[in-house]
Amino acid sequence: TEEALEDALARLRERGIGGVETYTPKALAADKEGTGSPMPLVIFVAGVLGAAAMFGLETYSDVLNWRVDIGGRPAFSWPAFVPIAFEFGVLCAVTAGTVGYLALNGLPRLWDPVDEYAAMRQAMRAEWVVSVCDEDDGRVEEARRVLLLLHPRSLESMSPALAEVEA
Repeated sequence: TEEALEDALARLRERGIGGVETYTPKALAADKEGTGSPMPLVIFVAGVLGAAAMFGLETYSDVLNWRVDIGGRPAFSWPAFVPIAFEFGVLCAVTAGTVGYLALNGLPRLWDPVDEYAAMRQAMRAEWVVSVCDEDDGRVEEARRVLLLLHPRSLESMSPALAEVEA
């Protein structure tokens, strides 16, 4: 259940065990309080920089590089530059959001050794799964002892062959 998973996560955090990942059918309440994502800032900065860069390019090309007098309008007719600068800012923000999402989530990742376990087949539909990956075998054994105290439905260890494939 969700409560059992949150209890397990709390106990693992108390012991300072790292490398913990959760696989759940819905978002956990504890995760919503989390550390926050850098994505809103990345998207905002990319959008502002993209709009400013396009506005600067339009200004340079229309005022300094290729000045054309059209209908007596001023050389720096900035209202005409705003729509294109805005659209380019939106394009940059969306591109940064897409690339940032993929990078932060480690995607595209087509296969992970944890996918080979029976519990993972139900993880996105009905099961609550905790995965502990650590280089130190002692920490993994400590995590195993902590999780055994909670009477899990199943507890699986990664085979050395799968661990070598991951490395």
